[in-house]
Amino acid sequence: MDASDQGCRLLGAQRSLHGLLGGGAMADVVLWRRKEVAGWSLAAVAASWVLFYCLPGYTLLSFVSSVLMIVLAVLFVWAKAARLLNRPPPPVPLIKISEDSMSKAAAAVGNILHKALQGFENIAHGKDSSLFYKMASVLLLISIVGRVTDLITLVYACLVLALTIPALVDKYEENIAKFLNQASANIQACGQAWKAYKSKIKN
Repeated sequence: MDASDQGCRLLGAQRSLHGLLGGGAMADVVLWRRKEVAGWSLAAVAASWVLFYCLPGYTLLSFVSSVLMIVLAVLFVWAKAARLLNRPPPPVPLIKISEDSMSKAAAAVGNILHKALQGFENIAHGKDSSLFYKMASVLLLISIVGRVTDLITLVYACLVLALTIPALVDKYEENIAKFLNQASANIQACGQAWKAYKSKIKN
């Protein structure tokens, strides 16, 4: 059996890591099976972070506005010149969103909001204690991370990790599994030795 078809031992799953990530084009990019797309994506994330965060005077809003202004100006001049020279106008792709797609997107967003409000109601009425502890832990973790870094850096760091960690896990899964098993065995041995030492002291 191919290694890519075997179950992910680190996560204890029968499906491969590619299958756990959805098995589509996005999984191919994240696992670097489409190396050009993954490489360009990682380079774009790093370049955008340097452009918008490290260099002064650049923000995402100003950059997008400038690009759109340049594109609109080029298309406008092209259309005017084409009309004067009896040439075809610039090809502009028409994007049409069907009502079915909009209704499905609205239904998905409404379902997510309904579940979030239902969970908030359960927490507020004290019906779900485990959900309260989970949400409190998540919010506490977000608060701690927010004191260390800002949202933009955190988003870029998560994107970089998403484009590197799964690929490394997929490539070096056997070595990582051996290391984790060895570390678990060492921890268990230390725990048994500590228990034996405590029992010897008591005796």
